[in-house]
Formats: sequence, C-alpha cells, structure tokens
Amino acid sequence: MDSATSAAAQPPQGLHRARHVRARSGCGCALNLVLFLAVSASFAGAAYRARHRPRDLAFVGTAYYLLALLVCCVAKLELLRDDPAAGDAQRRRARLATWAVSVALSVTFASRVADAMPMLPLKLAVWGITAVFLALGLYLLLCCQDADRRGAEPRREQEDPGSRPAKASRELSPEEMA
Repeated sequence: MDSATSAAAQPPQGLHRARHVRARSGCGCALNLVLFLAVSASFAGAAYRARHRPRDLAFVGTAYYLLALLVCCVAKLELLRDDPAAGDAQRRRARLATWAVSVALSVTFASRVADAMPMLPLKLAVWGITAVFLALGLYLLLCCQDADRRGAEPRREQEDPGSRPAKASRELSPEEMA
C-alpha cells in the first residue's frame, strides 16, 4: 500500500481524538440528555405560565436561548482545548464568544432581578455585583494563560537560578529506581 492510500484511509488526528472522547464519555452523554430534557421541560412550563405576559415570555425565551448558546460555546472550548492542531487565535475567539454570551445572560438575569427589587439601593447593588463579576471574568479571560500551558515545563529563561532543572515526567531519579 502506498503512503497516499494509507493516509487517505486513516481519519484526521483531531477527528480520531473527538471519537475517542465521545466514546469514553457515554455516561456523560446520557447525563447531558437528561439535563437537556429537564431544562427544556422547565422552559416549557415557564413559557406556559408566562403566555399572557409578553415581557415574561420574552425573558424566558431569551434566557433559554442564551443558556443553550453558552453550553455550545463551552463545548467548543473543550474541543479546542483537546485539539493540538487548534491555534491560539481560534481558542481566543472561542473564549471571547463564551464571555460575550455569559455577559448577555448575566445582564438578562440582572435586569430581571433589579426590576423585582423594591428600593433603588438594592437595584444598584444588583447591578454593582453583576458588574464586578463580569469585570472579574474579563480579567481572567485576558490575563490568565490557557489551561494547556499551565502544566508545561518552564523554559530555561523562566527558571529560578537556584532551582534544580526540571526533569521529564518519565525520568526516574536514582532514589525512585531503588
């Protein structure tokens, strides 16, 4: 068999990894299905109760849509994290999209909760807490490194001069061999 035929017969690396992850998480798929059905049933009940109030119905529909979109964005982030071929720019766009959807969902809930508050200071407190958490999320998004890079060994320029050089994970010390 020549190399072109064998390369065509094998699935791409990312596709093989995605199949392995899906096969490994069969229980997780069933749990996701049950959770999806529970959220959808809850949405249907809330939509039924709000059927005569257009504002409440719009809130329920928007919250359901944004929640579904957030789940899709997080799933995309997990796929990109496990894919070694994904670039930093692609991961960054996915993180920004996830943050934007979470901002929209947070603002939707904060506006609804603030409307239910009886006094102005409580309304301002709701918006203040929402703003603090959204700013914290943006800070963590922009200033923290990917989880992929946290476990990597430091480069020679970053090592502390007094520390021992980092060993490979499979290399054993003489004490561990005995």
